[in-house]
Amino acid sequence: MDIKKMRIRRIKGIFTLSLVVSSLLFLQGCNPSKEKISVSVSDTNLTSTMTGQIPPVPIIYTKEETPEKEENNTKQELTLLAVGDNLIHMQIVKSGLKKDGSYNYDHLYSTLKPDIEAADIAIINQETILGGNEFPYSGYPVFNSPTEIGDALIHAGFDVVLHASNHALDKGYPGIKNTLEYWNKHPLITVLGINKSQEDKDTIQIIEKNGIKIAMLNYTYGLNGFTMPKDKPFLVNMLDKSEMKKDIKKAKKLADFVIVFPHWGTEYVYQPNDTQKDLASFFAEEGVDLVIGTHPHVLQPVTWIVSDSGHPMLIYYSLGNFVSYQREAPRMLGGMAHITITKEKEITYISKAGITPIVTHYESARDSSYTVYKLEDYTVDKAIRHGILKLQKESSFSLSGTRSLAKQILGDWHQLYPCPVK
Repeated sequence: MDIKKMRIRRIKGIFTLSLVVSSLLFLQGCNPSKEKISVSVSDTNLTSTMTGQIPPVPIIYTKEETPEKEENNTKQELTLLAVGDNLIHMQIVKSGLKKDGSYNYDHLYSTLKPDIEAADIAIINQETILGGNEFPYSGYPVFNSPTEIGDALIHAGFDVVLHASNHALDKGYPGIKNTLEYWNKHPLITVLGINKSQEDKDTIQIIEKNGIKIAMLNYTYGLNGFTMPKDKPFLVNMLDKSEMKKDIKKAKKLADFVIVFPHWGTEYVYQPNDTQKDLASFFAEEGVDLVIGTHPHVLQPVTWIVSDSGHPMLIYYSLGNFVSYQREAPRMLGGMAHITITKEKEITYISKAGITPIVTHYESARDSSYTVYKLEDYTVDKAIRHGILKLQKESSFSLSGTRSLAKQILGDWHQLYPCPVK
């Protein structure tokens, strides 16, 4: 039987099995005993020994399809980590200013650096343009950030930087030009979403790790009223179905696995809107394997979608903020996505996935108290010193409230990894 038929039968088998298992969740993963384990939550300490191993996990063969045991039948894996919006307000800019006039932002990412470095591929959404000191640094609503932010992302261990956002054209073509010139000095970083030429726009970015080729595509819904120069319509990737359809088709031919990073949705809303749902269905029908969304500045659900043809796609609708100086409690809660991608012969699939809730913390707007913690490590002592307590108007920040919101949004996906990502 040919590979295509085997894959279809395998996928159907996987999702038939998954319908029997509530919440599409397998409780094995890092637990060697494969037994179910409980999650304990208290107001002063959040612990979890649950990991998510979710469909499609098992390889289902009929008797006639069972492969012969061969020494070269190896399995390859890679781990992927993704975080949400790196939203550089002026207070964050000031937090990196040193006495000698230089800037350093390592403090923003230092707490989670071990997790970021441990992943085979680590991704962040760089919400603001890195126009550098050619323009005055600025925050909302028209941003320009220091290139030292990029330095800190590299030091933290990020491999992929997303730049297709509604703020991509805040400083026009010069801002994008400066940003790309900065990243050109760091060729090991993969930059998505903005382009220096039509040729670059037409090129599918592929990262190969551990024998697995991952294609990555990044698009934004809009540009905050700014328009691309008529002679440079290629500068920013837009959520245009006809263009995306062509990109996805090329990506599927070149890679084992396709990820789309859409900048989409309604700000500060915990559920995907109709446009997000429509695009999610579109991506699934086109054969995308994983979608990780940004822009709403709050968490949104994680779920599986299955296309009419039976193709499974995992979707993180929004990872919320990673770093920001926003002033309401829900915008301090974000998520760190963990995905393990496995390749066996010609079949590539998601073997594990989960999300770790994280908290943006700041005390003063001008010092290195700015950082990000895992929610499981965040304490009441830190929460009562959070600078948002002096700023919030529509919400009430607390540790217990943040935990409750994470559970409300993520449901069964509210889980943490108890063992290091490989």
